[in-house]
Amino acid sequence: MERLRLSDVEYIPTDELARLVTDSFDKLVTVAIAEATNGYIPQRTRRLLRKAEWRLDWQDALLCACGELQVAVERMRYTGDPRLEATEHRLRRVRHRRHEAGVLVKKLRRNDFNRSPERKNGTNSHLTAQGWLRVAFPGEFADLLQQERVRRKLDDAPEEPSFSNVHEHIQHACTCGQITAPRTPEVEDLLAASSIAVRHAAADDAKNQEERNMALRHPLLLGRWENALRELGFMVAEQARAGSPHGLGTLPDDFYALPQEQAISVLNARRFLAALQQRRLEYKRYVRQITQALRERERESPYLIANAEAKATASQFLSERRAAEYAYIRAELRPHEEYDGSLPRSLANSPQRAELKRRVLAALADGTWTRSAPTSP
Repeated sequence: MERLRLSDVEYIPTDELARLVTDSFDKLVTVAIAEATNGYIPQRTRRLLRKAEWRLDWQDALLCACGELQVAVERMRYTGDPRLEATEHRLRRVRHRRHEAGVLVKKLRRNDFNRSPERKNGTNSHLTAQGWLRVAFPGEFADLLQQERVRRKLDDAPEEPSFSNVHEHIQHACTCGQITAPRTPEVEDLLAASSIAVRHAAADDAKNQEERNMALRHPLLLGRWENALRELGFMVAEQARAGSPHGLGTLPDDFYALPQEQAISVLNARRFLAALQQRRLEYKRYVRQITQALRERERESPYLIANAEAKATASQFLSERRAAEYAYIRAELRPHEEYDGSLPRSLANSPQRAELKRRVLAALADGTWTRSAPTSP
């Protein structure tokens, strides 16, 4: 299917739609609009968009749809188009769905954070005490960690590189073969091209909504594509009478009194800005898919797993060497526990926890902790 129409969506099986929207952001936008405005969309399709793995893409598609529909409403209002009322209704429904998607995305991020190792460590009294002990005695911990790394022969293994941004990480992954993407002649040309040439390519790609310059979407070109989209946004924002290159905003009241030629120029600029914003959302989707795949592979990295185990072992040795200090920290945490060894989630990032940590570390530093230390570990 080359082009997906709004009226098609209710008749296409959900499994087939899932394949279509996986391959095409435009089709995802169409499905998102149809779901927001058509009461006959099957429940399976509605549930698909709300699944955890689709929520971010669904939100991006709705943001894109809002931009497209807003520009359409503005044009219709200026020209007196009889379809204005129906398009305004469609825009209101899509904005309502956008709000719903935003709420679900926040819930998804909150759940992800609550399931993260950092969060789980923050609710474990034993791991929290070990972490504070490492801060209190950094030199001793560093020595123990180094000994454990030597024992595990980790010093002989090359360290994982650090990156200043996501595009350095992606480039490294391409070089190491973690990402496989053919470098076509078009990709090679853009890699060697000037910033102006890449910007022109990005502008042409944004203007042609039915086509895609796939070279711009190559992993090695995502950074240059994003830079070009950002520059184009700043260049056109003033002409589009937008308050920001990142959002259309509301047209000023005097717009509808402009001469036709000038008004059409503003509307075309706003349509182009909306297209740029859509492409930026599409860029984000590509980066998100790549980084998610890389994170999953990193979790399986033998080097990272061995490093985490070495850190855990060194932390345990430190708590045994500093048993009295460790027992003092546990005693300070105990009044806040929900049950033995478990701290409430509400304490994890609270000012109360920060103040307790500050007080405990200060007492360990100046020796006053011994006045309130338990008599036995």
